[in-house]
Amino acid sequence: MNGKIFLLENGNELIKMEEREYASELILQDLIADYPDLLAGDQMDEENPRKWLLVKKEQELYLEEEGSNVVYLDHLFVDQDGVPTLVEVKRSSDTRIRREVVGQMLDYASNAVVYLQVEEMMSSVESNFSGHEMGDILSYKLGFDGDPDEFWLKVKTNLQAGKVRMIFLADSIPPELKRIVEFLNEQMDPAEAFAVEVKQYVGEGLKTLVPRLTGQTAEAQKKRNISKKLDERIFFENLDDAGKDFFKGLFEFSRKNDLKVIWGTKSFSLNVDLNGNNVTVLRGYCNLSAFKQVLFVIFGSISSKVPDGKSIVDEYAKGMDGVAVKVSDGYRLDINDNLNKNQLEKFYEVLTHVIGMIRVS
Repeated sequence: MNGKIFLLENGNELIKMEEREYASELILQDLIADYPDLLAGDQMDEENPRKWLLVKKEQELYLEEEGSNVVYLDHLFVDQDGVPTLVEVKRSSDTRIRREVVGQMLDYASNAVVYLQVEEMMSSVESNFSGHEMGDILSYKLGFDGDPDEFWLKVKTNLQAGKVRMIFLADSIPPELKRIVEFLNEQMDPAEAFAVEVKQYVGEGLKTLVPRLTGQTAEAQKKRNISKKLDERIFFENLDDAGKDFFKGLFEFSRKNDLKVIWGTKSFSLNVDLNGNNVTVLRGYCNLSAFKQVLFVIFGSISSKVPDGKSIVDEYAKGMDGVAVKVSDGYRLDINDNLNKNQLEKFYEVLTHVIGMIRVS
């Protein structure tokens, strides 16, 4: 089907380009896999354009714990901040793009945060770049030059927090889908949704693809911009009285023990400087996050960056038993009025011991 016409300047020549429908949905899917810039990452964040690393095309997702119901997401990407990005591609001629695809995507996203395994994601990336080190892959595709384990830990943390990005992509975004995406964007946090249309123009042997972001309202953009500016002041403004008391004590402890505070969009990490490497020992969240105000004991950084890190992790875990609740990759301490004096004393005793072990390792 033919569509709009525009003139493309090619040197001193003007070429008439005509909008054309994609011959098949598969062609558009292949283009997104080969040219991720078509996801309009520069339009999502002008100050810090999104960069994309394809994890897998036709990513398996399990809708039941037993794994008996398997569906396939068109594309799974991660960006430079470790945010898993789910992409569903439809042609505008497919009537499902008007409403049905939204329910499908929300179903995929809700199960992805539960069942997606970071280890499998890493394996998929490595198979895409056979023979290359993970650090080189992350640097080349995302501009990430830190510890690869830290990056994938961030991906895991984002999944646990429900911080995922959903992209509906088509050659043309219908008004019904645009309105739904606008609504989702204003209501959801930390998850976010975008609609991207990629129009195809052809003429005189040339073809050009033009991506355009739609469905992002000014209010939703404002909320995201605010979330990028988290610091100690904003963090404390989003705590209740129990949270303020606890984190005030924790920051005093960190200053006395020369721990480095690194701020993120919804959290901070406390780090021990070990020969120029930041070894994360804790991560704290306020009520801006899906976790609310909570503290996570983190093991991954110790295991990967500290000599004999396994024995330190074992000591850390042993000390936290009875103080915090064990989770898949560490311990979780909910900050509320139920914390008692003995629990806090034990917490700081264990933390002091672990910091000392890291520094002498």
